[in-house]
Amino acid sequence: MEEKRLDRAYLVSIALNAGFVILEVVVALIFRSLGLLSDAGHKLIDVFALVIALVGFRLARRQDGRDYGRISAGIALVNALILLVAVVIIICESIGKFSSPEPVNGAAISWTAGVGILVSGLSAWLLMRHREDINTRAAFLHMATDSLLSLGVVISGIVISLTGLHVIDPVVSLVIAAVILFNTVRLLRDALRTLLKKQ
Repeated sequence: MEEKRLDRAYLVSIALNAGFVILEVVVALIFRSLGLLSDAGHKLIDVFALVIALVGFRLARRQDGRDYGRISAGIALVNALILLVAVVIIICESIGKFSSPEPVNGAAISWTAGVGILVSGLSAWLLMRHREDINTRAAFLHMATDSLLSLGVVISGIVISLTGLHVIDPVVSLVIAAVILFNTVRLLRDALRTLLKKQ
């Protein structure tokens, strides 16, 4: 019964986040927002991470519990590496915006990112009850940190709308990248420890 609930949580989370990626891309193209388009790319990475986590969960289940910890830790390691790639992308884009900030529609950014918070928050809540598994904890971390990223985008959109200071966008992105990096290092450490214990 518990396995079916976790399986359903993954499927719902994947569907929600994939749907939001499509929505965000459409809004980004309409308002010509590179920030939203980049965030959609980050969300797409999260969708891939959820799919990888679901595959790992099902693979481990077929093993009748054998090597489950090893499989989960391996998938968590892949997820951690994906997060590290996302952090590098965010940092590079932020540095580029410092040198040449582009005018953006703050209201469109805030509203769209607000929907992203709901999607990531709901996904994190669905996975939160199964965090004892390191594999699912990795997926939960993706969703939780993504909520932070969306919150930062909402705040930057509001500030940009009120002040016209477009440089706020890369500043918020760098702060969130630091938070993601901190949590990713912890996840990477836990995954490596689990893999070494299983040797």
